[in-house]
Amino acid sequence: MDFIPVKTAMSDTVLFIVFVLPVFLSVALCFIKDSKTYRGIILNTILALNALFYMSPLLYAYWATRPNGNMWSENGPGAILWSYFIVFPFCGFVLLLLLVLKLVFRKR
Repeated sequence: MDFIPVKTAMSDTVLFIVFVLPVFLSVALCFIKDSKTYRGIILNTILALNALFYMSPLLYAYWATRPNGNMWSENGPGAILWSYFIVFPFCGFVLLLLLVLKLVFRKR
């Protein structure tokens, strides 16, 4: 008997939280005004680079398997998705650090 995975709302929610929410949070943090302009520009640049670095394995897997490939296949460019074991904690830590900095230095 073969195991057939059932797609549920919970699996979609987990995928949304893991892959999309950190990027949306980075963009939302860019809108918090800083008390010093140059520091705000630097923090926003780091936020944008962090979001780009976070999405880079997924984007690479997508673009490298175009036009008819399977980006989730581990026998091709989809193997880069294993790098999320390193990327996720690193980018999560940087995002948390930048969140604290943005909240501490926000314009009052």
